[in-house]
Amino acid sequence: MRNYRKKVLFDHEAISSRVEELAAEISARHPEGEILLIGILKGAFMFMADLVRRLSVPCEVDFVKISSYGSGTASSGKLNILLDTSIPVEGRAVILVDDIVDSGLTLNEYRQALEARSPRSIETIALIDKTGRREKHVHLDYCGFRIEEGFVVGYGLDCNEFGRQTGDIYVLEDIGS
Repeated sequence: MRNYRKKVLFDHEAISSRVEELAAEISARHPEGEILLIGILKGAFMFMADLVRRLSVPCEVDFVKISSYGSGTASSGKLNILLDTSIPVEGRAVILVDDIVDSGLTLNEYRQALEARSPRSIETIALIDKTGRREKHVHLDYCGFRIEEGFVVGYGLDCNEFGRQTGDIYVLEDIGS
């Protein structure tokens, strides 16, 4: 097992401020409300909870559980839908909420699956857009932070299910075996 050192990348105050700005932008773009936010579990749960609390317009929430990671720190390249939406998306304004866009596989493939269900519109939001290993093009309508590289944990993001509980986001630095 490798050992990692955590270095703060975004502290709780910066995250909170950015989530507030994103909620204001979504609320302004959807003044009628009635949007359906679909969070990608498990990583997006903290981000989505804070985002929903800050929206000034009515919304519904649903979750999906999709995995493209195995037990390591790199995407496996294979998309597995473990739990799909329970609220119909047909004719709805949908916002797909993700914690991090890395290879782009998860958001790209799941967005295509949602488009086949005839929503009125689909927008995407990610807390972190990590551009360094992008394999699939992903258009983000809203983005919290952009980074080039690094494996990040905290604020819902994990490494083998650990590290989600912190209010800050850390980058893991490998310090060897």
